[in-house]
Amino acid sequence: MRKALWYSMLDADMNTRYWSYLSRRYYSLDKYSKIFLALTSSGTVASWGFWSDIPILWKIFSGLSALLAIALPLLNWPRMISNMGILKQYWTEIKTDYEITWIALEKGKPEDEIEKEYKKTKQKEVKASQKETNLPHDKKLLWKCRNEVLESRGLNKS
Repeated sequence: MRKALWYSMLDADMNTRYWSYLSRRYYSLDKYSKIFLALTSSGTVASWGFWSDIPILWKIFSGLSALLAIALPLLNWPRMISNMGILKQYWTEIKTDYEITWIALEKGKPEDEIEKEYKKTKQKEVKASQKETNLPHDKKLLWKCRNEVLESRGLNKS
């Protein structure tokens, strides 16, 4: 039970970090793409003098703007960001539950009570995993988060 609780706590910590990083990444993508779209789709920008010196560049930006205007509603980043935020919240609660259970285990709470708390928290993981459907998966970011968790717990030997 001790080993399972330990690994579950580390996993929850990793997921908390992962969904936090991923939601911030997509928030930035959404924000900057909307700023780009606002700037390039404005008719007044086209009248700025320096665009007459490089008309091909303005045509490229204008085309990108049109493509972005079509793509943004399909990508629906605000919904994804919202779901990622909910996942971060779920995993933060799960991590906290595991940490509290871990402390109780360390203080000598009976094994059967620890097991009940562990199972209850595992059920929360099921709810969290249902929200992960259709969200991006970034293996490199997962490894980064894993290494951060190991380092924060004094387990990274590298």
